[in-house]
Amino acid sequence: MKDLFNNKNKFFLNIFFILIIMLTLFYLTACSSVKALENKISSTTKTSITSTTITAATILNDTSKDTSTSVNNQQGSELSEKPDEVTFKEYFTELGLGKLPGDGKLPYDLKKGNNVFVSNGKDQIVIYGNLLKDTKISNAIYDVNAKKNIREKAEFPMILGKGGFASSEPVNLPAGKYEYKIWIQDKLVGVFPFEVKP
Repeated sequence: MKDLFNNKNKFFLNIFFILIIMLTLFYLTACSSVKALENKISSTTKTSITSTTITAATILNDTSKDTSTSVNNQQGSELSEKPDEVTFKEYFTELGLGKLPGDGKLPYDLKKGNNVFVSNGKDQIVIYGNLLKDTKISNAIYDVNAKKNIREKAEFPMILGKGGFASSEPVNLPAGKYEYKIWIQDKLVGVFPFEVKP
């Protein structure tokens, strides 16, 4: 009888130790799985953020449209002034003009090179580019037919940081042909022809 009681105690003690070992292994496995899941979620979030950044950068760096983003292609007999190529290369890898539809969002809906706008206040004219260093820029709008600025040169209120940028404004101009001009200090770096239709 005593042996039976001792064997029963040993049996329950062994089961107790096996349960403890199983619970410990289960706990360690669960912790490890949770940590792996956290790392995966963190990695996925980082990848998603990086993908969004790359997408935005890709949109801003696509130069396959009609309106050129280099000084060489801006130059032509039809432009009122010739941009300064040396200053352009010092500050920009890209500079261009595009269109943002009234319900569009930057940079995803930017239509690079689209330089025909409707004078309804809904179309947005967008100047975009990629800066090599921080700077302030100025802009003006030149009326090709009147041969004068219809919006005088004005400096952007903030410093633009190195990297990609895009700035939009509504097109509230009468029908006609214009040039969007960009300066850095007193150096003209971009002249972009565009047209406004009624």
